[in-house]
Amino acid sequence: MAAEIARSDYAKPTLIRSRSREWLIACRWGPDGEYLSIATAGAMLDANGRAAPDAIAPIHSLFGLLVSESETEASSTFLLVRQLPGPVELAGIFFPADGYARLQQRETISLVSKTRYSHSCGWQDGREVRKDIPDPAPSSAEAMSWHIEANRCDWIGEFISESIVRETRARANA
Repeated sequence: MAAEIARSDYAKPTLIRSRSREWLIACRWGPDGEYLSIATAGAMLDANGRAAPDAIAPIHSLFGLLVSESETEASSTFLLVRQLPGPVELAGIFFPADGYARLQQRETISLVSKTRYSHSCGWQDGREVRKDIPDPAPSSAEAMSWHIEANRCDWIGEFISESIVRETRARANA
């Protein structure tokens, strides 16, 4: 997905400090589609953002649990979590977060997320690990808010076939 990400202070999420355009990899999965992972995958070098580069991979991953769905709005809302449920493993580095992500499937697939996170960084078994800090110190570098708006783009690594996208569009327009 091509994303606009605005970053702000953890304690003042409305005060935008920086903006960037980045690639995201969003994946809805689970037996009933109850999980959503959203991973950053690098800066967008092409200003048009029509197709994602072939070699992107998950860097930092948020994880959400389904909390509601609306057929009339063709949307699903996910609660982002600070701790992964027991058996879940993610690609990239898990970012513990508070917030929500709303996935909408109309003419195209879009995502809006408002989140904030605070974590400490460390290492375990040769991999970077981030652990939740429930009450971060003011102006901590590891505590911030993100405002994400993203739209689906073509990508060779995509798991959603174009026929499924067309079928979803047809149902949404019916």
